[in-house]
Amino acid sequence: MTRLNAAVTTFGILVLLAGARAQADEIDIVKAKWNTCATCHGNKAEGKPGFPSLNWMEENHIIEALQDYKQMINRGDMSGIMFGQAATLTEEEIPLIAKYIKDVLNNE
Repeated sequence: MTRLNAAVTTFGILVLLAGARAQADEIDIVKAKWNTCATCHGNKAEGKPGFPSLNWMEENHIIEALQDYKQMINRGDMSGIMFGQAATLTEEEIPLIAKYIKDVLNNE
């Protein structure tokens, strides 16, 4: 293997490792944010008395709801609570939370 090939291969491996670390960081952030949601919605999004289950909802529905709450659009009795919760999420985190609910919590 030439030095150039070795350098390109090493660079490629470093990029893959950095990407994997960034994805792991995203998952850690989403898990930490989910812990706040779980207080009302349950550890597996199963809901609690007075708080709806989320695990039956489609990802797009969860995303739409969180985006509405972030914009302070009233969606029901708990909107006031959700306005504050959604305000802590970035636009990038909203689909990650929805995916976490559907992919991770429903498969644990």
